[in-house]
Amino acid sequence: MMTVDETTVKPGRVFELCEMENSMVPYPVLQYSLVYRTSEQEAQRNIDVVKILKDSFNRLTQLYPIVLGHKERIDNKNVIVVSREDLLEQRVFVHEESDISSEDFELVRCRRDLWPADVDRLLKERTADTSSLISAVVVCFKNGSGYLLSLSMSHIVADVSGMLILLEQWASIARKMIAARIADDGQYAESEIMPDRAIDFDHARFWEKLSAHPKDDHPHITYVERQDCSCDGDIGRLAKWAKEYYGSGAHNGDRTNLELRVLHVSSQSIEKMRLEFNTDSGGKRPLHGIQIFYALFWQRYVAKCLQLRNADIDHSQPVFLNIIHNVRGLTPAPDYVGNAVSPVYVRTTVGELLENPVIETANLIKSHINSITPGATVQCAEAVNNPSNPFVPKLMYLQRHQESGLVISNASRFPFFDLDFGIGKATGVHCGKLAVEGMSSWVPHSDGGVELYFGAKDGIYTLLKDDPVFAEYVEFSN
Repeated sequence: MMTVDETTVKPGRVFELCEMENSMVPYPVLQYSLVYRTSEQEAQRNIDVVKILKDSFNRLTQLYPIVLGHKERIDNKNVIVVSREDLLEQRVFVHEESDISSEDFELVRCRRDLWPADVDRLLKERTADTSSLISAVVVCFKNGSGYLLSLSMSHIVADVSGMLILLEQWASIARKMIAARIADDGQYAESEIMPDRAIDFDHARFWEKLSAHPKDDHPHITYVERQDCSCDGDIGRLAKWAKEYYGSGAHNGDRTNLELRVLHVSSQSIEKMRLEFNTDSGGKRPLHGIQIFYALFWQRYVAKCLQLRNADIDHSQPVFLNIIHNVRGLTPAPDYVGNAVSPVYVRTTVGELLENPVIETANLIKSHINSITPGATVQCAEAVNNPSNPFVPKLMYLQRHQESGLVISNASRFPFFDLDFGIGKATGVHCGKLAVEGMSSWVPHSDGGVELYFGAKDGIYTLLKDDPVFAEYVEFSN
């Protein structure tokens, strides 16, 4: 593991993001916000919490200076360049006072349209700023009743699990600063405070380690490679569409018809699905309730998309599910901050999805997830990075996110609620707005269940809400 001295980035150092070099879509800005409530006793402490949060964030960026860099295209590669001007930039931390209490904010947390205008504006500005790689917003609620702490980060630097590592590092630094402030009733030596975890953001070293594993057969890639790659074939048509679609900039078009909704699946509902659907498992090992919900969500979503179109159903039409799967557990780099995910693409037809039992689809999903190994991850990354590989057009098709594409980014098992910045543990987690059709981001709920932030066309949400099968397990938060 690298030492702190080895992670010092000199101005002008270039980082090549090898695993995302040839991505054909813009890098999104990930945003997660945490809600904290403070007790009356904590509110009366003689501690400037905002100053400590800012100082600890500055210390974090000293240890991970890559996040203060800027994006450039050099030799046909996406790179991050850290310049002296970047290191001196101070706009990445924003503080705001709000006239709403933390209790009142929690009541409208799932209704972004009811948020205080100043808070909503601040967070929207962070996700719209594609020039910055990282930014933090701290909102102080009325009368010191709590805080909203939001971190925004470009996907070019890290995925959600990498972002969580940075949040954990930031929280541990803040806790130590507050502890020093309470114990000494004086100043802390900012430059001497270290986070709990080791420092690791070396992208090249991560992929070298991952590549050391033998490459396995990857059923999803080999299956695609056996498809008809001629100009008139399925893959050929997708490649032609991808070139026209992304070349025209259509993917940046009007998305105002998308609804962002929050769906709540309680821990009791997850257990209910596990018990009810596993009775028809055919002697196979029982599935987790979340895997069953993957299948149920996919089935009902596609059914409602078809219903909304009011068109004749083509039972042979292919449909896809993309599960963005965290592979850090497969690697020897648990502290690595960067992108360490492998897409799990499940393919079936409309007829099979709508007619087969949910448990059968869930077992299909499980088999795909279980096929992800270190070697398969490397092979998948190499396929994505090779524009001539026939796997790429299918990726472009999936990223179109229309009736046949549903994307699940599941962070519901990530310990967001354990993040303690010295002001107690979080009481709520909020995901930033999704502007991509068919995209769902899952975060943990305080009751042990899951919240789904879901972007869909007008009408899909209403149809799902009126679906008795879906509504039996899902609460509609807004």
